[in-house]
Amino acid sequence: MSLQTNRSHPSTAPTDRRARAAAVVRPAPLAGPARLLVAVLAALATLAATLLLGVAGAVPAQAHDRIISSDPADGAQLATAPAALTMTFSTEPLAVEPQVVVTDTAGTVVAQGSPTIEGTSATFPWPAELTGDTYTVAWRVVSSDGHPIEGTFSFAVAAAPEPAPTTASEEPAAVTPSATEDTTTEATTSEVPEEAEDEGRSIAPLLVGIGVLAAAAVVVAVLIVRRRQQD
Repeated sequence: MSLQTNRSHPSTAPTDRRARAAAVVRPAPLAGPARLLVAVLAALATLAATLLLGVAGAVPAQAHDRIISSDPADGAQLATAPAALTMTFSTEPLAVEPQVVVTDTAGTVVAQGSPTIEGTSATFPWPAELTGDTYTVAWRVVSSDGHPIEGTFSFAVAAAPEPAPTTASEEPAAVTPSATEDTTTEATTSEVPEEAEDEGRSIAPLLVGIGVLAAAAVVVAVLIVRRRQQD
């Protein structure tokens, strides 16, 4: 009588348990919409960083000097020619080749030279013979931060009154002030608008960049919480 030995197959239960445990530990791959959302957040973060860098680079430009007033003021109507041109700046400009060029209504250069820098003011003597016209003054100085700045302003000077004719038998006629002298006002200093190249830039890009970063952080936090709940 032969004996049959029953050999049982080894159990596969431990292997199945390890496979299930590995499946639970392994994170599920992101679905298509989730991958798209992550890509969009990365793009927004890059854009926000670019905006922040742009605003940071614009801050030094606000340090440039600017003209705050001139004498004569821009658009002034003068009864007599001024003794000098004076430009006042926000800070003391450098005495490095400052320049003033004066032209008349025909565009002819009637005076030019280097103004004298004293503190925050630049002064240029006015030629006494220039009257009866509208003049444009173009100026250029080097600001305290080493950058050249320039601008223009204009004013009008009334013509000198002609002397009354006299004869040997008549007493000299009294000279009365001309109508121009009665109605024109003396020049006063006034603020000149800041030049567009020296304006401080808006902080709107900075605010937009911060808002984008905040929104991106919230979305990333939501994704992390959801993934942990799935795990």
